[in-house]
Amino acid sequence: MRNTFLFWLVCALLFSSGVMAQKGDRIKYKADRLTNSRAGKVRFKKLLYNVVFTQKSTTVYCDSAYFYSKSNEMEAFGRVRIVDDSVTITSKKLIYKGDEGMALLREDVVYRKGRKVLYTDILDYNLLTEVGEFKEHGKLVDERNTLTSTYGVYHSKSSQAFFYKDVLLVAPDFNLKADTLEYSSISKVAVTKGPTYIVRRDGTTVDADGGRFRTAHDQTIFDEGTIETKNYVVTGDEIFIDDKRKIYTAKGNVVMTSKKDDIFILGDKAVYEKSKGLSTVYGRPLMKRVMKQDTFFMVSDTLISIENVDKDKERILAFHNILMYKLNMQGKCDSVAYFLSDSIIHMYNDPVIWNKSSQMVSDSIELFFQEDILRTMTLKRNAFLISIDTLGQHNQIKGRKMIGDFNEYGDIQEMDIDGNGESHYFVLKGDSLMIGMNKIFCSSMTLRFDENVMKNITFYTQPEAKFIPPHELEESEMFLEEFDWRADERPELYEVATYYKPGDQVSKQELIEKKAKELMDDHPDALKKGEELMKKGKKIGIDKQLKQAEQHLPKGR
Repeated sequence: MRNTFLFWLVCALLFSSGVMAQKGDRIKYKADRLTNSRAGKVRFKKLLYNVVFTQKSTTVYCDSAYFYSKSNEMEAFGRVRIVDDSVTITSKKLIYKGDEGMALLREDVVYRKGRKVLYTDILDYNLLTEVGEFKEHGKLVDERNTLTSTYGVYHSKSSQAFFYKDVLLVAPDFNLKADTLEYSSISKVAVTKGPTYIVRRDGTTVDADGGRFRTAHDQTIFDEGTIETKNYVVTGDEIFIDDKRKIYTAKGNVVMTSKKDDIFILGDKAVYEKSKGLSTVYGRPLMKRVMKQDTFFMVSDTLISIENVDKDKERILAFHNILMYKLNMQGKCDSVAYFLSDSIIHMYNDPVIWNKSSQMVSDSIELFFQEDILRTMTLKRNAFLISIDTLGQHNQIKGRKMIGDFNEYGDIQEMDIDGNGESHYFVLKGDSLMIGMNKIFCSSMTLRFDENVMKNITFYTQPEAKFIPPHELEESEMFLEEFDWRADERPELYEVATYYKPGDQVSKQELIEKKAKELMDDHPDALKKGEELMKKGKKIGIDKQLKQAEQHLPKGR
């Protein structure tokens, strides 16, 4: 952030060069017309036309003036102009108390030093204490910046400047608003206190509770701040801005909230590189996407959000030790690319998906979401599906490629196998008797599921089948090559979103139960409405939560 105005502020604010003189120096004067006058017992001189006062190196010009020689004071009116070395001050009125070293300038005050200008209506400066202040709206202007505030004070001896109330800095790259701004010309550090708000020309904003600006390095530190980028609102316990490198950093309890989707990213540290359009989150970041039926969670070692002028290229990348959790789906892999425009998640490097009693692996897996619901899953190259039946046996399907379709509740309905299909499928009588295993080779086949459990298979294009009865079935024949049941790697919710505890669940059914109970407690017709909500919950297929909700209904109705 270019805070160069603060560097010259010490020189530009008030009479740092020593306008007028120290105590004891007599004021000299001249004018085209001079008369003696008195007000009561007070005698003074009236000076008219081309009035000039001098005291040491300071010269004051005005249209007219009163000079009180006894008290060494003067009042100047009209086109007042003070000149001292490189400083020029103009106003409509000046009261100068020579012995006290106090200059009081009023109405249309303009202070100039080089290209630095201060505008105000009330400007007081004490040459003895070297403290200057404007009391009724001041505006500081240089060739790059404009700073306004209601009240300002400058301490020349300590090189400290203070601005209060409605502080506004307008710079080429940003606008800054604050209630209080302090600056030291020695340390080149500016501090804002209270609410601080910055709007950059590129649209990035910062909203924080005070900040510390290292103006010599164009660096700023905020406490408990918020950064708003093109795609996200980022909050953290500490915000660091490096304006030379165009890098913004948030640390501690970082939360990135998407402005376009119901996506939240939590982490320990986030770094936004403006020039590259990259937001990188560290500290085992957790991504949450709120969906219609439940919430999708994904945790990784590092997460990167990529902005792009081409909407189709905007994406989120996650790397290493990735775990996913959704109520009816869990996953694991080593890297992910999530394209926001079409809501597609690409899983790479040993991806595996669990869906109730099924496990799916492939070289890569693609998940397609539509209207916040998982609609399609594609397993590309070397796909392998394992599904456990009611007897705990492993039905297995292999193929070059698999495409799974899901219903509106996120439950898998069908899985199509395309190319090099191979199956070991146990045939059951009812749910308790295994009558044999089908060993089938077929280039294409379709699996059908009911409540995420595989029910049957359809084979196409001349399948080669072999039925093996139980008494002939050897254990070595029960498993396809590369079989690997990895249930011990399946993540739980608390392992992905660590702020949950073992046994916690997140589902829309919980909201339905709560709402149903509230209706029954608060409304006379709650029974009917509660039952309707219960039916909606049943469609989601969460039997356990449904039974809990049913306990809220009156018995015998």
